[in-house]
Amino acid sequence: MNKEELKLILQEGETQKAEFKESLEGIDKEMVAFANSSGGRLLIGVNDNGTIKGVNVTNALKSQVQDIANNCEPKVEIFFEIFEDVLIVEVTEGKNKPYMCKKGFYLRLGPNSQKLPRDDILKFAIREGSLRYDEQINHEFDFRKDFDERKFRDFLEAGNITANLSFENILFNMKLTERTGNKYLFRNVVPLLFSKDVKKFNSSAYTTCLLFNGNTRAHIIDRKDFDGGLIEQVDDAVNFVEKNIMLAYQIKTLKRKEIPQYPVDALREAIVNAIMHRDYFEKGSNVFVYVYDDFIEIVNPGGLFGITKDQLGKICVRRNEIIADLFKMVDFVEKAGTGIQRMKTAMQEAGLKEPKIEISDNFFMITFYGHKKEELGKIAEGRDIIELNERQKKVLELIEKNEKATIAELIKLFPDINRRTLTRDMDNLIDLHIIKRIGKGRRDIYYILT
Repeated sequence: MNKEELKLILQEGETQKAEFKESLEGIDKEMVAFANSSGGRLLIGVNDNGTIKGVNVTNALKSQVQDIANNCEPKVEIFFEIFEDVLIVEVTEGKNKPYMCKKGFYLRLGPNSQKLPRDDILKFAIREGSLRYDEQINHEFDFRKDFDERKFRDFLEAGNITANLSFENILFNMKLTERTGNKYLFRNVVPLLFSKDVKKFNSSAYTTCLLFNGNTRAHIIDRKDFDGGLIEQVDDAVNFVEKNIMLAYQIKTLKRKEIPQYPVDALREAIVNAIMHRDYFEKGSNVFVYVYDDFIEIVNPGGLFGITKDQLGKICVRRNEIIADLFKMVDFVEKAGTGIQRMKTAMQEAGLKEPKIEISDNFFMITFYGHKKEELGKIAEGRDIIELNERQKKVLELIEKNEKATIAELIKLFPDINRRTLTRDMDNLIDLHIIKRIGKGRRDIYYILT
């Protein structure tokens, strides 16, 4: 390990694969937690904030760490690496799960090691007979042909990660690859997030959004299949939902408050969870987002993973550990296991009932019931609900940005729309008292907000 590689690990902070320790206290539970999951690194001589405090790395210290590993049951396999005054202990994934120390059974869940009853960890160990999907090596992925540098740069920027290393080296230090000699082998998570064509490597790894007329699936108004990287799929699906839910305005004096049909944060949380926790081994179905007049359904392949329905929202066991870690780096998820509660809280604060959760062996579905049109009207204190098309929304964005908009600017904004359609859109906004037309003659007319 060199200086840049260590810097990258410290920037990422404690994750599913990394734990910082200033001393040897408590490293036995971290060892068994890593061994019970998919392995990881202990950096001894580093505090919780990622600051190097340093330790005196001697043979006696390494011998003490080895004794701790040997006293776990069964013995935990470790390897040492030293960089300056930091002792790096590489813990491999155990082959004889479950592992325990004197304190009990532990499992690595994100940046934490959680103590579990023996029965639960036994069930987990049985289920872990093979690697998780996101951790398996994808032998078809060709880095030179398939890797999308733009997607990876965007990810690094969103996660505030900087490193003077090659992309391959960064991926390796993030544990997204393995190295055999001079050759890198890429885990499935890399094509899922950073390939040019995600469906080339998993034909079902995409998200479908549908907008219906009414509260049944009889009449489809719009359908979009989003098949970019998983991070892009989250953003695209959230944008689709935001564009297709109702919005009311509550106006008091000169202040305007937007009141959406649903709390967008709750919907975003559900979409993130669906894409993050879906079963990518399942090739027969993808994630679906169904938008009806009065409710929204979000469905993903794969039932609960490692917990019962009663434990949902209380215990966090993540199906795709690496994907969850990467989502956390770009602030898609917060504290482990709190997503369900955040959705419920957001709905309650919006004056709506809790989302309905339905679970089977193969699917997980969550349904949000939003404000009906009449309810939004009452919330807006009797004012009409303003429903705008996409062109009208862009017009308002332009006017808000420039304080006004001329006909020439609007024609340039919509080169494929004829003047009659554009004029009709503007007249509608004027009738709603949202904008005002100023001036006379075609060239001198411009629009401002009322």
